[in-house]
Amino acid sequence: MRPLAYVISLKSAEARRRTVAERLRAAGIAFEMFDAVDGRRFDVEAQPVYDGSRRRALYGHDMLGGEIGCLLSHKAILQKVVDDRKGPALVFEDDIALDPYFGAAVDGLMARQDRWELVRFFGDAKTLRQRQRPLLDLGQGFQMTRLLTQPGGAAAYLVSEAGAAKLLQHLDKTPFPIDALMGRPWLTGVGNLMVRPGLAVQDAALGSDIGDGRFVSRREVARNAGVGRKLTMGLRRLGDNIGTRAMFWGAAPGDYLRRRGTS
Repeated sequence: MRPLAYVISLKSAEARRRTVAERLRAAGIAFEMFDAVDGRRFDVEAQPVYDGSRRRALYGHDMLGGEIGCLLSHKAILQKVVDDRKGPALVFEDDIALDPYFGAAVDGLMARQDRWELVRFFGDAKTLRQRQRPLLDLGQGFQMTRLLTQPGGAAAYLVSEAGAAKLLQHLDKTPFPIDALMGRPWLTGVGNLMVRPGLAVQDAALGSDIGDGRFVSRREVARNAGVGRKLTMGLRRLGDNIGTRAMFWGAAPGDYLRRRGTS
């Protein structure tokens, strides 16, 4: 049985809701609309979930209100998954487009729930080129894989109750957007998994309700940062690289045994 999907969408986004509803029905995915938290006019520093001082130390700039609204929307759904105790759930943002094989791949994942807690679905060429380790065959040339990198994106994912509970442990107060948190398996204990080839892509024609202001260039931040902050940001990048590689290579023996069917 396929899991229910929740679609995060602003209540006022009627055209986007119609588009994503048509796409999910065509893919055979049952879904509910989930009214997104609109954080675009938030007083960012006033949000209890946001660790602004740590964010600025690590990145040299604040999150946007829209990013915090997005974070709160995903947090609410993760809490619902844990509270409802109905098993895994699909979570989509309302600008997603799916590969025709999406439903069948989800069926394959649901048949092996012992192998994952969170699987993010990406379709962008950059992520697909990154180093990955095959873990589980899903048919038609699709595989669940483990990523060596930290791709952004939480527009489409499948999450278990256990995975949702682990992510929630880090969402009382955080300096990270939801996708950045999902890309930190050394912090959350939730594997950095995806399906290759790509199964989902964000429709650029629909634009973003968060805004592109979140993409602040590293060079621009460095120009305006003092020596202490530059050092902190450099150590954060080093820690991210070490954590990513430690989790990827540390999981290699178990991944190998499971692929061989001995574990």
